[in-house]
Amino acid sequence: MRAFLTRAIGFLLALGLPVLGQSLVVPKEVQAGKPVVLEGRDLPEGRFPLVLEGPEGQETLEVEAQKGRFQLELHPKAPGEYRIRLSLPSGALEARFTALAPTTPELTQEGLKLPWGLLPLPPGDWLGPLVQGDKVYVAQGLLVVETSLKGEAVSFHFAPARILALRPGPEALLQGDWVLPIPFPPLPFEGHGEDLKALGTLLQALNPPKPWPYFAYWTQDPASLTPEDLEAYGQDLLARGHRPELFFGQPEVARMAEVSRSLRQKDPEKALLLAQALLRYTPLFPGSLAFFKETAQYLEAQGHPAQALRFQEAEKLLRTWLPPRLSLLSPALGTLGLAYLALMLYLFLFYLPAQIKDLKPIGGYLGGFWRHPLLRLRHLHLAYASLGERVLALALFLALGLGLLLQGLDAQVRKGLFASPLDQGTLRTQKAQDWLRTLPSTPEVKALLGYALLSEAPKEARDLLRETSLPFALALRGDETALAQAYRKAPLEGPIRTALGLGQDPWGAREPGPSVRTLYQALLQVELKRLLEDPFRGFLHLSTPLPEGVKPWAFVGFWLLLLYHLLTFLLPRRRTPVPPSWALGVRLLVPGSLGFSAGLGLVLLLLFAYGLLALLERKGPTLLILAYGLHLLGLALSLRRSA
Repeated sequence: MRAFLTRAIGFLLALGLPVLGQSLVVPKEVQAGKPVVLEGRDLPEGRFPLVLEGPEGQETLEVEAQKGRFQLELHPKAPGEYRIRLSLPSGALEARFTALAPTTPELTQEGLKLPWGLLPLPPGDWLGPLVQGDKVYVAQGLLVVETSLKGEAVSFHFAPARILALRPGPEALLQGDWVLPIPFPPLPFEGHGEDLKALGTLLQALNPPKPWPYFAYWTQDPASLTPEDLEAYGQDLLARGHRPELFFGQPEVARMAEVSRSLRQKDPEKALLLAQALLRYTPLFPGSLAFFKETAQYLEAQGHPAQALRFQEAEKLLRTWLPPRLSLLSPALGTLGLAYLALMLYLFLFYLPAQIKDLKPIGGYLGGFWRHPLLRLRHLHLAYASLGERVLALALFLALGLGLLLQGLDAQVRKGLFASPLDQGTLRTQKAQDWLRTLPSTPEVKALLGYALLSEAPKEARDLLRETSLPFALALRGDETALAQAYRKAPLEGPIRTALGLGQDPWGAREPGPSVRTLYQALLQVELKRLLEDPFRGFLHLSTPLPEGVKPWAFVGFWLLLLYHLLTFLLPRRRTPVPPSWALGVRLLVPGSLGFSAGLGLVLLLLFAYGLLALLERKGPTLLILAYGLHLLGLALSLRRSA
């Protein structure tokens, strides 16, 4: 048998045919433009010529077989059929392969079709694909998926607003005509609730690796967040320009507080973790002070006084960042209004008999306006009042007017302060910057805009910061003199103390910046400036309880009444006597009427007005009875002295 095989091989060699087992191995199909490896097997030792024929012509190469093998990397550039011919002493070996045209990435219902296979994607309105070199990008909502033409590596990029288009660069066009490069810079989130809802669906389907940007954690159930998640959430908030001193009006922040409340009995440890994250990173949100107070009470009841104390002390510091509390303004205005009405009614009734007597010769109380209008003006009822009574009436009227003005300015400022774009916990959103540019160019507004632009345009920002002496603006200048001035103006501000090496507040080291109270003061000055520039339009613009149709008449009425008060100071006092019995009867009605010019009379009048207000609000007649009691006691003593 062995002799037979020897004779067969010799016969094949004589015919010039390749020996059995010698072969060229190459894939049947390859991608044009990508290298392919040709392998020779069971070959004789030595160097042999190899010819590669393809669409672009013929190429002659040389290979060296060692231990019966060789490998050669070929580079088919054009698509088409390729033929390989290797010349050996025993004959020629041939192999063929086809170079396919490069596969263009394509979005299908199943996902993204790529040269190496299919990248599964959840259904939705995907944008792209955008090919940049060997990188491929597709996007949906807030998420960009990046992959490669060469391999299965996948990266994820989170946009701060909804993506409208992908552009070469690569870059993305975001909602609001905002263009950013990919990967996106760490900017605050400026999307909407529906964007977060869509992002949550994508995260559930794709499960990108953590850490995520802070707004991606808002799509998750707060109860499912781990300590590592909360740490990454907070650090990303700080990295994107958010500040604990500013207000967070996002519903997702308030939802974390509600979940913390609900977990106090089921999972106290998770409830405390959420409360601590809220306190550390987003301490100012709707109802935050009440939430932290409840948390402190809960911890104290659970036997954790030290942790409770942390929340209690933090709550005190948080109050210093908020606008001043004007809760007493409303009852004060009610008291002033009732006191003013009571005084004017008293003066009208007290001097009415004398006024009627003097007006008879010129046509009577009403007829005098028609028969002798100028002479009638000399008999206004305040013309009979003493100088002290006229001054008190004017003072109450001005105090009431200024109080109403302050209430309107305060309401107008608070309406903007706790709404978009100032309720995002940062001033470094594009919307906040655009809004600040629309405000009157006061030094305070320039400082706020300078702070907002500090990371994007440092030179412009520092020029703006030099225009004001607000503490945070002084601290941001960077020189020691300005920092010392900032400390003298605000010695308790944590960032300023940190910059001077004097310790930190509970929120640690951070860049100096404005608080909600700083914004309130700046916006209050803006609204006041608008009011002074155009009083009529400014008054109509204020947030007052008056109906819109009544506001113009109220504005005109205020100035007419002020003119009336001022006019009475020019009139000589009428000396017509008042009947004693009538005077006593009227004085019985209004507490303090024995001496409105004196301090005690004013106190009794205000006590009477506040007591009447409390009675109208169904809080009891105690103060009203007290006012009348003191008034009647004083009246009795006065009558006794005069007797």
